Amino acid sequence: MQLANYQTAKLTSTCSLCGLTTLHPLTNDAGDVFCCPSCREVAALLAESPLEEAKQVEVKGEAKNITLTLGGMWCSSCAWLVNEQLKRTRGVVNAEVSFIQQQANITFDSSITNTQSLKKRVRSLGYQAALPNEKPHDEEESFFTRLLIGGVMVLHDMIVGAGIYAREIFGWATPESQPLVDFFQVMMMVTSIPVLILLGLPILRAGFASLLRGQPNIHTLITIGTFSAFGLSVYHLIAGYGGLYFDTATMLIFLVSVGRWLEMQAHKSSNKAVMKLLEQIPDSAAVVTSEGDKDVSVSDLKPGMRLRVRPGARFPVDGLIAAGEGDVDESLLTGEPKPVPRRAGDAVKAGTINLDGSFEVIAAAVGETTMAGQIGRLLHEALWARSPLERLVDKLSAWMTPAALALAAIAFFIWNYVSGVETGLLVALSVLLIACPCALGLATPLTLWLSLERAAESGAILRSTAALERLAKVERIFFDKTGTLTQLPMKVQKIHVESGSLLPTSEGLLPTSEGLLPSSARSLTPEVSPANRLTPTVKFLQIIASIENESEHPLAKAVVEYAKAQGIELQKPESFKALPALGVMGKLPTSPITNYPITDSQIAIGSLRLMSAEGLELSEEIEKQAKAWKEAGLIVIYAGWDGHVVGAVGLGETVRAEAKEVVARLHSRGLKLGVLTGDEAGAGGRWQKTLGIPVQAALTPDEKMKRLAENAAMVGDGINDGPALAAATVGLAMNHGADVARTAADIVLMRDDLKVIPWLVDLSRESMKRVRQNLGWAVVYNLLGVALAMAGLLQPVFSAFAMVASSVFVTSNAMKMNKFPLLYGEDENL
Repeated sequence: MQLANYQTAKLTSTCSLCGLTTLHPLTNDAGDVFCCPSCREVAALLAESPLEEAKQVEVKGEAKNITLTLGGMWCSSCAWLVNEQLKRTRGVVNAEVSFIQQQANITFDSSITNTQSLKKRVRSLGYQAALPNEKPHDEEESFFTRLLIGGVMVLHDMIVGAGIYAREIFGWATPESQPLVDFFQVMMMVTSIPVLILLGLPILRAGFASLLRGQPNIHTLITIGTFSAFGLSVYHLIAGYGGLYFDTATMLIFLVSVGRWLEMQAHKSSNKAVMKLLEQIPDSAAVVTSEGDKDVSVSDLKPGMRLRVRPGARFPVDGLIAAGEGDVDESLLTGEPKPVPRRAGDAVKAGTINLDGSFEVIAAAVGETTMAGQIGRLLHEALWARSPLERLVDKLSAWMTPAALALAAIAFFIWNYVSGVETGLLVALSVLLIACPCALGLATPLTLWLSLERAAESGAILRSTAALERLAKVERIFFDKTGTLTQLPMKVQKIHVESGSLLPTSEGLLPTSEGLLPSSARSLTPEVSPANRLTPTVKFLQIIASIENESEHPLAKAVVEYAKAQGIELQKPESFKALPALGVMGKLPTSPITNYPITDSQIAIGSLRLMSAEGLELSEEIEKQAKAWKEAGLIVIYAGWDGHVVGAVGLGETVRAEAKEVVARLHSRGLKLGVLTGDEAGAGGRWQKTLGIPVQAALTPDEKMKRLAENAAMVGDGINDGPALAAATVGLAMNHGADVARTAADIVLMRDDLKVIPWLVDLSRESMKRVRQNLGWAVVYNLLGVALAMAGLLQPVFSAFAMVASSVFVTSNAMKMNKFPLLYGEDENL
C-alpha cells in the first residue's frame, strides 16, 4: 500500500503554444497551459505585442525541443541577438536564450529544420554552439590560456609605451635615441598582433557578424574601438607622424577580456545549485537478484527493482526500505545535516547518504522522477523564467548598444570638426567603451541566481526568480493551519466511554506527557494481570485499536500508534471490512481481554453516519462530549456494538514547536499575519488564542482565495491549498512527500521547519536590495561616463578600465549573496 502511494497518475496536458504534451503543466493568469516556462514567457511577450502573434509558426510536422550549449556571449545583448535571430529562423517555433546559463532552449518543427541547421545558424552569428550529445568547447580553459599569453604581450606594450611617453614628457628626446624609439614602436606593433588575434579575433568575428545583420552588440562596440585605434596607429607609424595607440588597443582588449573572465567565474558559481544535485546521484547501483548483487547503470533502473545500498553510499533512487536500519544524511534535499534514523517501511530519497546501515530498497522513482530529479528540473526551469525586472533590463540592454553607436558617431563628428580626425576617433572610442551595457545586463540576473542557489542549499526550492522579487514586496502572510502551523499526523487527544455502557464505569482522559494510563497500569498485560485491574478506557482502547490495526487510514493509524505506545496488546480480528468515507467493521475473538466477555456482534468504528447506518443509538452524554470536542477542533471517531455507541475518540493536531517563534520573527519584520482554515468557528477561536494571530475559520477553498489581499503570501501544505497558493502573490508549500513539481506554489519548502519562512523573507529583501544597488550603479555609471566621454575628458584606456571596474563592482556586489547565512546554524541571526 505504501509503495502504491509513489505511483502517481500520469495526467498529460497539451501546451497551448507549441502543442507538446507535458506531465507537469504550467499556467498563466488566464489559465492557459504551457509545457515549460519558455512557452509561458513567449506567450506573455506576445500578449504585450499582439502584432507579433501572426508570426508564430504553425507546426506541420513533429515539434521537438533541443538545448544548445553556447559560447562567446559577452553580455545580455549577445543573448538578445541570438534569441532574435533564432526566432526568425525558418522552422523555429520558439527560442529562449539565457546569458547566465550560456544555453539556448529551442522548440522547432522537425519537418522544416533540424538540429544541425540550428547549430550552424548560431555559429553564423559568430558564437559557438554544441548539441547535447557533443562535448561543448571548454571556453573557460582556452580563454584563460589566451588571457595569460595576451597579458604578457600587453605588459610589454605598456612598459615600452611608458618609456616612450616618459621620454617626451621629461624632455629626454634626442636625435641619437630616435632610431631606438622607432625600433620599439615597431616591436609594439608586432606584439600587439598576437593580442588582437588571441583575444580580439573572436570579438572581431562576432562584432562584424552582428553589424552585417543590422543588430550591433557589445562585440561591435569593442571591434570598432580597438581595431580603429590599431589601424590609426599603423597608419601613423608608416606615415612617420602622429600618435601611436598600440598600447591603448591592446590594454583595451585585455581589460575587456579580464572582465569577461570574471563574469565567467560568476556564471559558474550561479549554476552550482543545479550541478550539485546532479552530481550527487550515483551513476551505478547494485540490484539484488537470485544470483547475487549485480551492478547496473542508474539509467537502466526501473520502479520495483530491489537494490542494495551499503554504508557510505548514496541512494540511487527514491524508494521504500525493505530491509535494514540505520542513519541517513538528507542534507542534500533539506539543507539540514542532522542524521535521520530510517528502518524497514520508511521512505528514502535519491542522492541522500547511507551513513551506517545496510539497506535493501524497493525502487519507487528513478531518474528525473526522483525528488532530486524534480528539484533539479525546477531549478533548471527557473533559469528560463525571467522575472519582470529581468525582462525590463533585457530590453534596456538591447537598446543601449545601438544608442551607444549613435552617441559615438555624434561625438566623432563633433570632435572631428573641433580638433580633427584623431581626436574625434579617440573620443568616439571612449564613448563606445563607457556605454557598454555589461554592468546593466549583470546587475539583476546574477544576484537573483545566487539567491536562488542559497535558498536551495537551505531547503527552499524556488520555481522562478520572480518569486524572490514578489516575496520582497509581501506585506501580509497567511497560513493554512492543518499541516502547516500544526504538526501531522493526527494524535489521540481524548477518549470517552459512556457511563453505564457494556463496559464498567466511564472515564474521559486527556493525554499528557505521562501518557493516558497511570504508570501502574501502562505495563499490565492479560498474561500477567487480571482484567479487572484494567480501566474501562484501556479495554475500550484495546478493542477499537485491534480492529483499526487492519486499516490503512491515517486516523486509524493514529489510534493504533497511541495504543501501542501505552503498552496495550492488540488482538487479531476474526473479520474486517473497510467502508470508504464511513469507517470500518470488524469482529474480535470471543475473549479479546482475559476474563472479559464481549458480544459476538460486529463492532463499528467510524463516523456518526456509520453509527446511524448500523442502528447504533447515540446517548446524550456522548453526543454532548463529541460536540464539545468538535468545537475545540478535534475530529471525532465513534465506536459501538450491540445497538449502542459505547465510546468516542477525539483526534487533533499539535502546534509546531517553532510556530510561536516564527510568528514573533515575522511580526518583527513588519509583516501582518493571519490563519485561513476550514475548522469550525469555535475551533478557530481556540487556535487564535493559542497562536496569538487572527484566525478566519469555516472557510472553503474559494473563500480562502477571496481573503488573500494584494501583496500577500500564502503558506500551505501544497495538497489541498492549491487554489489559494496559486492566487497569492507568492505561494509557499510545505512538502510532505508530495510531488514537488505538481504543487501550485512558487516556493517549495523541503524542510519540515517553519523557520525557513522568515529566513526567505530576509533573503528576498537582501537580494532585491543588491539588485537595486547594482541597477542604480549601472545607470549612474553609464549616464555619467557617457557625459564625460563625450566631453573629451576620458581617454579610451580609462574608459576601458571604468567599464571593467563597473562590471567588477556589480559582480562582487552580487557575489556577496554567497555569504548570506544559511538557515542551518544561523538561526540566531534571523
